[in-house]
Amino acid sequence: MAGTATPSSSGARLTGDDVQHAVAWHSALRTLVPHAGVQSVTVEAANVGNVDDVVIAKATEPSEYIQVKAAVTAKEPATIDWLTTPTRSGGPSILQRFHRAFQDLRHDGRYPQLTLITNRSIDPDDPILTLRDRNDRLAHRLRNSAQAVTIAARRDIAAHLRCTEDELYELLDHLRLHTDASEAAWRDYHIRDISFAAGVRADESAFRLGLSEVREWVKTSRTEKRTADIAEAVDRLGIQVQDPFTVLAIKALDEELELPDAGVELDWVDRFRGTEARNRRGLKDPREWETVLRPQLLHAQRTLRSRGARRILITGTMRLPTWFTAGVMFQETAGFTPAKIKDGQLWVKPTHIITPAPIVLSSPVADLPTSAEMALALAISADPTEDVRRHIASTGLNLPIITAYLPGGVSNASVTDCNHAYGISLAIRDLAREIARTVNPPVIHLFMAAPAGLAVLLGGIWDRVPTTQTYEDLNGVGYEPAFLIPN
Repeated sequence: MAGTATPSSSGARLTGDDVQHAVAWHSALRTLVPHAGVQSVTVEAANVGNVDDVVIAKATEPSEYIQVKAAVTAKEPATIDWLTTPTRSGGPSILQRFHRAFQDLRHDGRYPQLTLITNRSIDPDDPILTLRDRNDRLAHRLRNSAQAVTIAARRDIAAHLRCTEDELYELLDHLRLHTDASEAAWRDYHIRDISFAAGVRADESAFRLGLSEVREWVKTSRTEKRTADIAEAVDRLGIQVQDPFTVLAIKALDEELELPDAGVELDWVDRFRGTEARNRRGLKDPREWETVLRPQLLHAQRTLRSRGARRILITGTMRLPTWFTAGVMFQETAGFTPAKIKDGQLWVKPTHIITPAPIVLSSPVADLPTSAEMALALAISADPTEDVRRHIASTGLNLPIITAYLPGGVSNASVTDCNHAYGISLAIRDLAREIARTVNPPVIHLFMAAPAGLAVLLGGIWDRVPTTQTYEDLNGVGYEPAFLIPN
């Protein structure tokens, strides 16, 4: 009689190998990203105890030791019981293995950075693992919880490890718990982005070639692979496509977003109003657009220039005025090439000649009053004209509005690809220059409803235009003046 097959231990091992090799290839590509600070990667390293799956050596920070634990079906949840249960052979638990490695690898006041990667999801009823914070760590919330169940659990965990509670927190301060990590998830959410940053092809074929390379390392040589070794492998595999990018990461909306390997990272989440990414709009103190955020962008520009970075991959979570202004800060006239990843494709200035795309205006430029401020609305993915008109009326200003449309109309699919986006950007930039020549406004008030990638490309060529005031869309309740771009 046929029965339901129980997943085998070999199946779990193979699943774990798949995830481990994906993690290792991602780590290898990190060595190619300028200013990421990753020097080498070792797969199944010797003499590091129970955290040998992937070891990442860094230039200035302590090494990172990654262990992969995968279930065949990923339906088994991640719980504190799972972490503290002895292995089937009666050996130490997963947490005991990490504790032992933490003690063995710490020296001279430097603490190893430990990471557990699993394809399991955290059990929503688990009293401990649900305390994980946005940095994948448990220590802070576990230490500060006053819940009786948590107090009892942390006492039990310390007893399990035969350490004090303070020693438990010290371990957990340096241990990250990364869940829901399948091979596919690692490919789609980690390797794709790091491939663009490293100047490597980001398609499925390149991904498979990278995993095959890692498997060869495991079979033939478990030695450290440094930047030159990875560069040689990428060249031999034929997957190098361009010079690498330095990453500028801006976190303005999503506090849970992980942005590793950035040359510069800016974290502005707590400065915005709202409780989660979808409703974070506008600053708690609107003056900070100019007093805090813009100076930080300028400092990022100077920092990356001093390091010799010229190709800048802008990533993170932000709204249109920030995408646009980041493009402005790293535009060609400042000596940079800005880029953004959109839908798995790299949006960057094309290497071939692009002509301006056709656009349609709501009224002629010649109808604008001379030497007076005006509003320019971009109706690409939506039409903001009425919202802009209501906002301007609410401020008491008397600003004429020109809205720029695409001939095909307004929709989320109106921009077909990077080439089209760059052609639209050229047309809008040329329109701003025509406005400057024709009526010479002291300020253009720019309202955008467009793809973020187009905003970056437009910012990258926004020069020889009037001073520009950008605006944050407050979702139907008006706009907030954001960055002022002097010209």
